[in-house]
Amino acid sequence: MKQTITGFLDQEGKLKFNQQLELANKHNIDQISLRYYNQKPLIEINDKEVKEMLVLLKDHRLKVGIIDTLIKPYDVNSDAKYKEALDEFKYMVKLADKFKTNYLILRLPIFNDVIKELDVIKARLHSFIDVANKKGKKILLMPDQGYKANTYAYLLKKLKSNNLYVLFDPIYFMDIQESTTTAYRLLKKNIEAFSCHDQDHQGTPKLIGYGKTDIVSLFKKLIRDRFSGFLLVDNEFYKAVFEEPEHKEGFFKKMFSKTKKKKEAQKDELSKKIFPNEETKNVTYDDILDNQVKVLHVIFKK
Repeated sequence: MKQTITGFLDQEGKLKFNQQLELANKHNIDQISLRYYNQKPLIEINDKEVKEMLVLLKDHRLKVGIIDTLIKPYDVNSDAKYKEALDEFKYMVKLADKFKTNYLILRLPIFNDVIKELDVIKARLHSFIDVANKKGKKILLMPDQGYKANTYAYLLKKLKSNNLYVLFDPIYFMDIQESTTTAYRLLKKNIEAFSCHDQDHQGTPKLIGYGKTDIVSLFKKLIRDRFSGFLLVDNEFYKAVFEEPEHKEGFFKKMFSKTKKKKEAQKDELSKKIFPNEETKNVTYDDILDNQVKVLHVIFKK
């Protein structure tokens, strides 16, 4: 039983690819996951850029864990949108072959009633599953659109595919007012990737174990259930704490000042938790990532 620590490490597309790889090497992250290349979605890159990425991966001795297709949810009843999404997925599967990875993230289409619309949902998803199956790929369903855990569990049961799994995100389920432990119980047999981040009820990112997602309890369940999939280390601290707010004038100046003060307060709180014996040390994003990866190594005895 061995988990794989991975992450996109792209700060939502803001970092250059070589910076992502350097972060992964520095913090002993097993594999890098991909969704952008130098601020560009993977679906937009050309052959030259693919070769550049492969050279950088080789130079940094890193393999690719997961590819996020970034295919947007489409209206399940739209033939045109479905075809467009399927064509994009076929391209991303070919790209995954070039990067020698088998896991691709996909989001469910948009529907109103999973039971009433089951036939069309199944027909749409079977097409994606067939494409993945032919190339030995696995689909990771990314929770989205406010769908509850029982919706995913219901579809997984009806589709009966060995190529369809879930990327479990505790913050997503907490945000839609669902018990994270109940969601885990419903989906545990199909979880192949787990987002290791925490948050309070106000949407403020917290260090693992300091939020309200019951993530430590979920980790214990993962260990109990001999989880051997991906542990994603991406978090929201850069955007919430370190990204400079856009400077405003006039009416918005007070709002700008308030946002800046909130970020400083969060930074102070994080500094005290990560460096409890160093009162004058200011935490960096790098320190936080290092801390969170080390926490996973301790919990999962890696």
